Amino acid sequence: MRQFLTVFLFIAVCCSVVGTYAQQVDYNSIILPENAVDISFEEKLVQLAWKNSPANRVLFHQRNAAEFDMQQARWSFLDNLRAVGNVNDIIIEGREEETNRFFPLYNLSATVSVGMFVNIPLETKKRREQVYIAEANINQQKILVRAEVLRRYEIYLQNKEIMRIQTETTEDAYSRFLIAEESFTNGEIDLEVYNTALERYNNEQNNKIRAQAELRIAEINIEELIGVKLEDVE
Repeated sequence: MRQFLTVFLFIAVCCSVVGTYAQQVDYNSIILPENAVDISFEEKLVQLAWKNSPANRVLFHQRNAAEFDMQQARWSFLDNLRAVGNVNDIIIEGREEETNRFFPLYNLSATVSVGMFVNIPLETKKRREQVYIAEANINQQKILVRAEVLRRYEIYLQNKEIMRIQTETTEDAYSRFLIAEESFTNGEIDLEVYNTALERYNNEQNNKIRAQAELRIAEINIEELIGVKLEDVE
């Protein structure tokens, strides 16, 4: 009985692992459709980045070109068909009945190459593989765009929080400096204590300027992807 349970558990685990590896990615859900409702702000950013990027549109044009090439290869056997028409003074004057056996009005010809029965199917398959490659490039781009947008948005949120904290710290340093300035004027503290408060306030001011720049850069990095101002995204 114990051996049976061991074998059963082993099979169950194997099936679970196989099922996990067999999962397929739904690439259509990586970028939500434009008509999706009640989506988060970051998902809207992903949508805009996918919609507004010229590089993404290039991939779709490449896929379309690959599909046209496949169709062209599929119908390439028509290149071996020829149709020729004869026009002469006898035909123009309406006496073609007398001369059709010598000068036929229409000539049809077809050239059959044994190699075409191999080359055309192989060429079609090759062009079909190019379509698959184009589709794979689009799907890969979806993953990259989504990851990059979310990554930059997280950096933006981080810098926004840093800016908030730094603003509070700077305001606190400024308040302490004002108190120190008044105390120094009243002779309650010496110059060293006053200079320490002033130096701290100046340092926090510099930190705030750097935090503002980092926040603005993070914002620009997102706008680089979505193509519009971040403040205009609703």
